[in-house]
This record gives sequence, C-alpha cells and structure tokens, in this order.
Amino acid sequence: MHQDNEQKLIKACMRNDRAAQKALYDHYAPYMMALAIRYVGDVDAAQDVVQEAFIKVFASLHQYSGHGTFAGWVRRITVNAALEYLRSTRVFESLDTTEVEQVPAMNASAIEKISADELMEIVASLPAGYRTVFNMYAIEGYSHKEIAHIIGVQESSSRSQYLRAKMLIQKKIENLI
Repeated sequence: MHQDNEQKLIKACMRNDRAAQKALYDHYAPYMMALAIRYVGDVDAAQDVVQEAFIKVFASLHQYSGHGTFAGWVRRITVNAALEYLRSTRVFESLDTTEVEQVPAMNASAIEKISADELMEIVASLPAGYRTVFNMYAIEGYSHKEIAHIIGVQESSSRSQYLRAKMLIQKKIENLI
C-alpha cells in the first residue's frame, strides 16, 4: 500500500469510517495472523491475538506518530498482544533456567536444503518458551536484556531458551535431510 493511501486510510479509520476500517483490516490481517501464529503456535489462539491486536490498533490510531512505518507499529502491537496472550497462559513460568554452555555449529548446507516454509514449521513446532525467545531474538531483533524485561525472566534464561531453541531447530533440520 502506498504511503499516501495508507495515511488517508488511517485518517478515515480515525473518523470511524467502517469501510476504511475493513480495508485496513483486510490489508493487515494476513500479516498479523502469520506473526501471531509464529508466536503462539496455534491458529485459534492466533485469531484471538489478532482480534485483540486490531482492537488496540483501532483504539490507538491517534497515538501513531507517523515516525517509522505503520506496518512496524502494527507489528509491535501484534507482538505485544501475542506476548500478553502467552503471559496469560503462564508459559513463561515454566521456562528452564539452567544455562546451556555451547551449541554445536550448525551445518550451513543443511539449512540450504530446506525451504523457508519448512524452517517456519520447525520454529512453530518449538515449545512455547523456546519459540517466543527465538522469535524475539532471531527474527524481531530484541536483545536478551530486552527479552528478559518484556517476558519477566532473567537475562540468562533468555539466552538459555534461545540456545536450546537453536539446538532443537538444528536437530529437527538434520532429521529432515
């Protein structure tokens, strides 16, 4: 969507224009759904997350400053809604906090032999804690310190969950090829 059209659509949504709200929903819902599924790992739960995220998007449109992309703003709201959902299911209370010393180097040629869809399926199959930290660190670019603060764990727990996720991903890739 062109930025000028997007700005017009946002302004129309702020005036409670139902057609504009539907257009915004239709444009962003698939993107938000894919993001939510990546975090919560379940289609039904992801639908709930997307619904909650859209409620927040529409209620907060007046807070969008125009700095950065609107898609990035929507992404942040969706990730936060997914994290709230995961917190409500107490997923982070059961994180394994023991340190992992080292992950064996991943065979780069193994990764090249699988598709992006297969890799995303592997990530989606990870236990919730591993999947969340992996998504936040490897895909969203959060630091372990930020992750620890956001999900309420020690920084070492974030590192440990990420390393365990990498080990499990590596094992699953090797089983595929």
